[in-house]
Amino acid sequence: MTKSLCCGLALLLAALFSSTAASAQLRWELGAGAGFSSPTARAGDDLNTGWDLGVRGGYKPFRELALDLDFNYNRWNLNNTALARYGEPGGHTTIWSISFTPALRGPFRWHVAPYLFGGPGLYYRNLTLTVPSIVNTVVCDFFFGFCYPVAVGVNQIVASSTTYKAGFSGGAGLEYRVGQRPWKIFGEARYSRMFTTNGGDLTFIPVTFGVRW
Repeated sequence: MTKSLCCGLALLLAALFSSTAASAQLRWELGAGAGFSSPTARAGDDLNTGWDLGVRGGYKPFRELALDLDFNYNRWNLNNTALARYGEPGGHTTIWSISFTPALRGPFRWHVAPYLFGGPGLYYRNLTLTVPSIVNTVVCDFFFGFCYPVAVGVNQIVASSTTYKAGFSGGAGLEYRVGQRPWKIFGEARYSRMFTTNGGDLTFIPVTFGVRW
């Protein structure tokens, strides 16, 4: 009797553990990726195509719905038109954002599922103008045990400005489930808009590829 009771409790605990693990896998998600980013409208007149990095994850109350927080970073170099207007030889613009980004997924068919996502967020923009410069420094060779002076070429910052504004983004993507593994490969594109005080809003389209699990 005691042996049967112990076996029953062991089976019950194993079932509860398996159920909890499966539930945990369904309840949370995390993904990261990188790609290219294209400025549009007014931003497209001053910026070249750049690159982006993104991390998104959050709670999944249902298999089809995820309540995610999204971090997205974009960087573009100023084009020749903008550099001529500022009168500087180099410059770039960066934007990072933190957004509440719910995602709604369709069913997986042939290991592929479409999804939609979007939401509001806080956007930070930085504009930096640079000139080529030479910096004298010291380099040490720890193998031979001596140091020597060298001149290194750098981009010296001559002006910089930053601003915080609200904004929003929304887009669509496809996920591909690799066999029975818990992780998926994804590709997505979004439309992002950062509100501005004067003139047109800053808009851009990041295209990102990555892995989500």
